[in-house]
Amino acid sequence: MAERIHYGDRYPLLFGSLMLWLSILPALAEQPPPHSLIWPSDGGYSATPPAGQNGYCHPDFRNRLISLAATANSNIDNPERLALFGGWLDLIQGLDQESCTEPAAIAAIKAWHMSHRSHPAVLLFPELFGTEPQALNVGILLPLQGEIAALSHVILEGMTSVVQASGIGITVIDSIEFVRNGSIQKEADRLGGFDCIIGPLERERVEQFALSQPTLPVLTLNYLPTDRPTSLQLFQIALRPEDEAYAVADLIAEAGHTQGILLYTQAHPWSERMATALLDRWEQYGGHLETHIIHAEQTDFSSILKAALQLSESAHRHKKIERLLGHPVRFQPRRRQDIEFIVMLVDQRLGRMLKPQLEFWYAGGLPVYSSSKLLSANSFTVNQDLDGVQLTLPPWVTVTDARMETESEPTLEQSLHFLGASAIRIVQASRCLSNNALLLNQQLESTWVFDETTRRFHYRSRQAVIKDDHIHH
Repeated sequence: MAERIHYGDRYPLLFGSLMLWLSILPALAEQPPPHSLIWPSDGGYSATPPAGQNGYCHPDFRNRLISLAATANSNIDNPERLALFGGWLDLIQGLDQESCTEPAAIAAIKAWHMSHRSHPAVLLFPELFGTEPQALNVGILLPLQGEIAALSHVILEGMTSVVQASGIGITVIDSIEFVRNGSIQKEADRLGGFDCIIGPLERERVEQFALSQPTLPVLTLNYLPTDRPTSLQLFQIALRPEDEAYAVADLIAEAGHTQGILLYTQAHPWSERMATALLDRWEQYGGHLETHIIHAEQTDFSSILKAALQLSESAHRHKKIERLLGHPVRFQPRRRQDIEFIVMLVDQRLGRMLKPQLEFWYAGGLPVYSSSKLLSANSFTVNQDLDGVQLTLPPWVTVTDARMETESEPTLEQSLHFLGASAIRIVQASRCLSNNALLLNQQLESTWVFDETTRRFHYRSRQAVIKDDHIHH
């Protein structure tokens, strides 16, 4: 119900009077179409203004808008219908002027259209917007020269793979040249013809865009630091190891665990980054993770695992008992009992050695969790050494017939291709990021979640388990 209060706070007088109107009009107006979220195909619900001067300012036109809003008022507890109803409120508010003139009304309707491109009321104004959704013109800002130009071309391949079927026109601009001779503010006229912008990719230029307070909606291809100011026009999408680490933490939390051991390596930057993110998320869950570093050059991890599982303390207790009794005692070490799970943030080479050694050192009964990085070694065949590991799979990893195919290794190229395609799909579905209801209600992409607080999209990972040399999810 928070959204209903939101609209009431924005327009208290209008909201109050409209609610009175809407309590009366359904009994007076014709029955709404069966699917009132979809604009009816017949002409019975046309709101064409009366002919003559001040058509859009005519009281009959305003009353017709209120009547149409009534058809959207059924079950506004539904988020979709509430968003639709809010669009009607915005339109009526825009035309609610004491001295209404036709040019002012048209300007108000066009301003409303900027944030409600996919609202069915757009079809009321064919003379302003046409009867079909207008094709979007999107500017793409990517570095086309320098060290990361190759990454840009892979992202562009992902975009072009879906752009032809999306009804979107794209224009690619070299972000290096874009700011070479001046600030983004000075170059703003080059962006004026676009409906929205995708990019930049480089962190430095993303921060420049945020500081410039863009007037167009912008979907950056990198994240700002969380402590940097952003704007309502700036949205962020990126692929980071941290997002998958959050998914691992969520998977463990769903199982009800609280105490665990985290094994990671300093041989890979992604492992350290994922470990930091996992610890941060786990702290939010109120759990405890004890960290141990795995040295990639080793093959025998006995000393690390015995210390992590406190087997040495068990051996010390055994010797103490033998001294007290004065004779040998049969003994089998016992691992610590306060640990409920183990996380391995390592690649496949280390994982294949670690998992069997965990079982050897009496931790075979503990659930083991990992990320898709466990499947990123040069030798990609999944074997039974990894049986039982529960892991997360990012959406660009392909699983066919319950087996991870060799050619489907989660590579940087695949992930960047997925990033480009996702950016186009998000822009298309939200009509250039103008439909905030779609963003908040997760109707854009099943693989992405939008966080309004940080203005970030986070990708959703699938959950899987390795069993009998197969990936099951």
